[in-house]
Amino acid sequence: MAPSNAKGSTYIQVDVHYDGMFSPIPHLIYYLNQKTSITDVDFGGLNFKEFIHVLEDVTKGKCPVVYYCLGHKSMRDGLTPLKNDDDYRRFLDVAHGNEGKINVYIDHYNDSVLDWIEEEKEEKNVDSESSDEDKDSVMSDALSVDHEPDEEVIPLTKSDDPFLNYISVVPRDEFVDEDDDSDNGTKEAPIYPYHDSTQKWDTMQPILGMRFCNPQELKQLVSNYAVANGFNLWYEKNDKTRLLVRCCKTSEGKAACPFRLWATWMSSEKSFQIKSLRNEHNCARTFKFGSVVTYSWIGKHFVNDILENPKLSCREMRDKVGEIFNVKVSVGQCRNAKKFALNEIEGSLNTHYEKLWSYGAEILRANPGSTVKIGTDTMPDSTIYFSRMYVCIKGVKDGWIEGCRRVIGVDGCFLKGICRGELLSAVGRDANNHIYPIAWAVVAVENKETWKWFLNLLLKDINMGNGAGLTLLSDQHKGLIEAVKERVPDAEHRQCARHVYANFKKKFKGAAYRKLFWRAAKATTVQRFEGLMKEIRAIDVQAYDHLMERDPKSWSRAFFVLDRSCDAIENGICESFNAAIVHARKKPIITMLEEIRRFVMDRMYCKRLKGQKWNLAICPSIRKKIVDKRKHLRYWYVIPSGVQQFEVRSVHEVYAVYLNQRTCACRGWQLSGIPCIHAMAAISYLNENVEDYVATWFTTEMFGNCYKYTINPLNGSEMWPSWEGQPMLPPKRKRLPGRPKVNRKKAASEKEGRHTISKKGAITKCSICREPGHNKITCPLSKEGPSTKAKKKKGKHVPDVEDESEFEIEEMDEVENEYESEIEELAEDGDEPDQGQVDEQVEPAVEPAVEAVEAVVEPDEQVEAVVEPDQEQVHEPDQDQVHGPVVEEPAAQPVVEVEQRAQPLKRKRKYSERITKVALSRVVNTKDGCGLSVNKPVTLE
Repeated sequence: MAPSNAKGSTYIQVDVHYDGMFSPIPHLIYYLNQKTSITDVDFGGLNFKEFIHVLEDVTKGKCPVVYYCLGHKSMRDGLTPLKNDDDYRRFLDVAHGNEGKINVYIDHYNDSVLDWIEEEKEEKNVDSESSDEDKDSVMSDALSVDHEPDEEVIPLTKSDDPFLNYISVVPRDEFVDEDDDSDNGTKEAPIYPYHDSTQKWDTMQPILGMRFCNPQELKQLVSNYAVANGFNLWYEKNDKTRLLVRCCKTSEGKAACPFRLWATWMSSEKSFQIKSLRNEHNCARTFKFGSVVTYSWIGKHFVNDILENPKLSCREMRDKVGEIFNVKVSVGQCRNAKKFALNEIEGSLNTHYEKLWSYGAEILRANPGSTVKIGTDTMPDSTIYFSRMYVCIKGVKDGWIEGCRRVIGVDGCFLKGICRGELLSAVGRDANNHIYPIAWAVVAVENKETWKWFLNLLLKDINMGNGAGLTLLSDQHKGLIEAVKERVPDAEHRQCARHVYANFKKKFKGAAYRKLFWRAAKATTVQRFEGLMKEIRAIDVQAYDHLMERDPKSWSRAFFVLDRSCDAIENGICESFNAAIVHARKKPIITMLEEIRRFVMDRMYCKRLKGQKWNLAICPSIRKKIVDKRKHLRYWYVIPSGVQQFEVRSVHEVYAVYLNQRTCACRGWQLSGIPCIHAMAAISYLNENVEDYVATWFTTEMFGNCYKYTINPLNGSEMWPSWEGQPMLPPKRKRLPGRPKVNRKKAASEKEGRHTISKKGAITKCSICREPGHNKITCPLSKEGPSTKAKKKKGKHVPDVEDESEFEIEEMDEVENEYESEIEELAEDGDEPDQGQVDEQVEPAVEPAVEAVEAVVEPDEQVEAVVEPDQEQVHEPDQDQVHGPVVEEPAAQPVVEVEQRAQPLKRKRKYSERITKVALSRVVNTKDGCGLSVNKPVTLE
């Protein structure tokens, strides 16, 4: 009996069976389930709803229908529903009567379990009654009975619904009652289920008699079953005709667990079947699997992940395998798994390129009048490789022709996924000043030839000829600039000012340059532009020449063509489109093109519905610009001079405004199509509505014309027109020299993302010789030149005999710094001294330094004591040798110990010479350059 206290608390053991299903054939059972036990909950203090919440927390899912049954009873006799508080109290009483143990079953599919129980009970009663009947009541075998022919069974198409796939594992209509005898008195063979490979991997379980297409399908199930439950399965026999699986292999090669699965080919049909199964385990969970978890099993589970992120590293994959499957695998397995997944993707990638012809034909079928062009490269062996593809749909180009300004942004972006190449796009601006994709193309490389091909098809679709009346915005790609000059000679070509400034900043940095450049780019008059460029020229002539060489007509508003209703100096409209399809650019080519088409199709439909709800004369974004400009009206004073002619003045600015001509001397109104602040001041002076003076391109009527056309939907890939030509292969990959770059190359104007300022691009200055271009480590005057020693490990530094020179050199640095200021004062003297004066100025600064060096480099007595009497000692140089080139007399038979102890002396003498050089090099005549030079060797005489 479970423990219970006076307050009614009850602790019982509830075995919960979930994620399974009921089946009435051959008798009521609950199979393919998971089981967990609850022993730490006080069920006596809960009501029915709270009990259901506990079950949902344990099973991590909904519990629509709940049954309970005692363990020693069959489901037909003991299964009872649990629906309300009264049933819950009876449930607790039944559990107390069974020593505090009871089973709970969750019906996730709301089957008619109670009806099946009644039918099973009736069948049992009928069977017992029929056994007592007289044999004469049985129908005579001689009686002729006509039977209806069997209906032809039509196989069902598999659905994507996981519930339908789950049920299809064990078809109920295929079961035959074993007690049902045929006319000849023999039992029919039972019909066993087929394996459903679309079932979720962690719900797969082996079932006796289950049939498979081949042994590989069964091995996949065994791997999933082992990983999901943590069973250490292994193959005792594994070949093309048989498979024997056991659990927990011992050192003697035997199984330590009762689990056993035996499968072979069926003799009556072409199926691989589980012939015997003992599904019992007494082993603990394992996290390392041998031959069951192979690299191919890992690769199949990570195909989609690698398709999304081809640069997924092996270590990241190993961590993900451990996180998702709770399995420990090696980096080598993950490396092979990635190769396997890439091979799988490559196979599907070839299929994508083979079906490009059918995809293009389907677009033309559903949207007559569209343009789809596919270019290929034919090799000498007649192999066809993909080169480029252009798509422009009929409804899109018609909307641009009727409702968009004659301004188009063109740009290219890289494909991020398994497909290599670039995506070229042409994007317009609708009446609300938002993106309007017109055409897109996939090319192998972005160059002059591909851009010329793209522009040629684009201009034919939008009927713009050689570009008269058209404005193109782009970056500074050389191939695009040349293609525009050749193919669109009559069009205005604007270059993105942000790209111009990014290149300008590489050579000329500073806040002053930045401020003046953007003012010049946004200047609407030539006079204003020239004034700002003079300021840049006053700072640096080379900066002025650099900008003038970039053709200001392409990046400054002062030279833009009027009446285009667009004053944009940046190609941000294309950047917005590229950002909107960034995820599509990681997919295979047809998937990417389909996502772009669906994005444009859905956008056109939503924009049309949105525009129909506007009760406005002009579009909302244009109205917002007008509202923002009105805040500055109080700074302008209006003086009328005639009919709709005004002089608008501020403190230092005066502009003439002609409302009847819709012009302003600042040219801002003519460029943008929206009244500038001066025109708004004049319109407000007349108490008229500013929106009446906005260009017609920004009206809601033009917005409706943009999106009144539609893109017709396409059918699935199974219904695309067939293509009988030679299949097309993916473009060949060109391996560039060097290691492939992982991160995007950031522009010079982009932030580094640091908490301190970056020293990137800064000119270093040496702290020894004070010369730019290097530091003290690579300085030619350093003690031993550039260091080639390996870095020492961190830790407590214990100096040895050779390390004594490090401390002494630090003392020399202090000596140099002490007299540095005095030497620099001598160098700043402007008088031109004669040679005697130079000596008089040098001597006070040099002598203390030399004396300090002599005190440091004086050989101690310990070195002399080490030398043996019969060996020649190392001679110490005199004063002249200290300040001149050091020359040492070689010892006839030097002792190793003596040479080791003498090394610091050599470094001291060398460093004393360096200090003398530095001291003398600071005394320089600044007027005519006479004096001592640091580049010349200097010695004291």
